[in-house]
Amino acid sequence: MSADILTFRPVPVPRAEAARRRAMLLHPSNFKSAVSTRTQAGRKAQELRTRFDCLYEDLTGRGLPANEARTEVARIAAREVWDGFAAELRNHRTAGRQLDANILAVALTSIQCVTRALPRHPGDLEYAGRAVGTARRRLQYNGGLLHRLHPHRNPAFEDAVATFESLEDFLLRPQPKAA
Repeated sequence: MSADILTFRPVPVPRAEAARRRAMLLHPSNFKSAVSTRTQAGRKAQELRTRFDCLYEDLTGRGLPANEARTEVARIAAREVWDGFAAELRNHRTAGRQLDANILAVALTSIQCVTRALPRHPGDLEYAGRAVGTARRRLQYNGGLLHRLHPHRNPAFEDAVATFESLEDFLLRPQPKAA
């Protein structure tokens, strides 16, 4: 049924037209599948694991001890997340979007613990794992608070959380011993 604009009375619609409209509402492009977001997150996590492993192999190939190479991978990844947030913050401030800039400032404060701690303790995997886990939890908590206060969600938070989850997994999983 449609409505006549002048009288606001329902206007009968032919059956074929009604079926076409229902079909358009049910079209797959109108849905965001939870499965597809999970597969995207899984794909991103796998890409990050592969990237961390390649960086680890490169660092150990250059003669860095195994534990120091793993904490160095964590330091590099955390620094990239920090640099990404800082660049976005500068862009938002330049464009005059203060609300978005404030959200990114909160993100930078959330991960400050990891960017300061990792260079101080090279080779200490337990400490690095705790620092990365703390940063991840702070990002999740602060991101949740900001989402409740400001309804538009910043995808940088979710990307950083995914990076820190993969990094935490990389630091805490046992590395195979070389023969």
